[in-house]
Amino acid sequence: MPLIKMIQVLGTASDSGKSTLAMSLCYYFANKGYKVAPFKAINMSLNSISLNDSSEISRAQWLQAVAAGAEPSFYMNPFLIKPEGMGRSQIIVNGRAIGTMKVNDYYKYLSDNAEKIIKCAIKKLSENYDLIIAEGAGSAAEINMQGRDFANSYVSSLYSTPAILISDIDKGGVFASLYGTVKLMEHSDLVKYMVINRMRGNSAMLASGISKLEILTEKKVAGIIPYSSISLPGEDSMNYITSKNNDKICIIKYPFMENYSDFDPLYLFNIGFTYVDKYNVDALDRCDVIILPGSKLVAEDLQYMEKNGIAEKLISLKGKKTIIGICGGYQMLGNAIRGNNDVENINGEIKGLGLLDIETEYLNEKISGTVNYRLNEKNFSANSSEIGYEIHYGKIVKNGELPLAYIGNAPEGSMHGNIYGTNIHGILENAAFLSHILHFQTKNYRKELMNNIAQASKLFTENMDMNLIEKMVI
Repeated sequence: MPLIKMIQVLGTASDSGKSTLAMSLCYYFANKGYKVAPFKAINMSLNSISLNDSSEISRAQWLQAVAAGAEPSFYMNPFLIKPEGMGRSQIIVNGRAIGTMKVNDYYKYLSDNAEKIIKCAIKKLSENYDLIIAEGAGSAAEINMQGRDFANSYVSSLYSTPAILISDIDKGGVFASLYGTVKLMEHSDLVKYMVINRMRGNSAMLASGISKLEILTEKKVAGIIPYSSISLPGEDSMNYITSKNNDKICIIKYPFMENYSDFDPLYLFNIGFTYVDKYNVDALDRCDVIILPGSKLVAEDLQYMEKNGIAEKLISLKGKKTIIGICGGYQMLGNAIRGNNDVENINGEIKGLGLLDIETEYLNEKISGTVNYRLNEKNFSANSSEIGYEIHYGKIVKNGELPLAYIGNAPEGSMHGNIYGTNIHGILENAAFLSHILHFQTKNYRKELMNNIAQASKLFTENMDMNLIEKMVI
């Protein structure tokens, strides 16, 4: 067994800054010459990405791997939970979907299998990397989860490796959050340092409180991170709650929307958009571009749109607006969707919006993987090749439209006038496509993303005592 060198980043709550701190440490140590791998034992997120080997992991661990300059692997996120509603979730283990489970069944599965799978993943990473930067999930002090929380300090306890605890001062109560988490969490002795995130104003104002906190917890505050608006892909839907005001671009926000990260370019380039649900359907009349995103349960989301007048509005706007469907949203644009109820509640045949002459059939095997594609040169420039990924069960079995793109020589997607559909996630990262639909030239997404990774990492590590952090891995 190789020597395990690992630092885990734990949080006092969801969205406390764990993912960004872990990413920053990946970037920092990689630039110090270490081979670094990110890790998150269990992630609950609808923001996933498919890799070269067709395995599926959380978008957050993919981003951390990019920051580390490492090849993303399912060992970096052995358990991924994708909520489907009604008390059920799709469970992905070692990058492969093993079906849907109710909560109690899932906990039983974890109880029987988690330790073996998590240890195997850590061992594999340790064989190929010098250092693992692990991330916890939610709060490290969910005392109702004791005995079945395999995502947090349990990971550090496996090999007695150190941890850092981060809390978000912008939410308020930062001292109580840090103190309470240390006192309630399991294996608190493994927490070596604390970090305060999103500080507005003069951090010197915290000095007396920090002194008391360090005495009470017997742990040092190793950094105070200033508030920042640097845009990075979010870990889950919680990071995409609010629109970025732009009433010219509308995104249909149905109940089971997934793969929010498809809209990262609209955040990163500060283009913005407006979410549309049953409360503001008339916003569709005022916009230029309408996007139907991915859906975890296509039948239910179609029904939602039909019940609330969104479907009727979309049909009335055919030819008047640019309409784009991605993955599940693409399927909804077609004439019909068929399934056998074993996969994502598609039972028999349901009618689509009829905006594209396509039909979809749901298969029992998930189609996933990284794809190299080029846009159809009939509508786009010759230099429009990019890398995206697919994650879907629905397969297009009839396509009476021009292809939007080609994967090798195989046609992919559809286009009819100003209506576009594709199963390729990341299509908006393609500058040729995004510029075409917005009618102005956009930037290179990957270049801007790497710039933002560098800026965010620098912000964190320049405001932490990295001498202390480096000693944790010596």
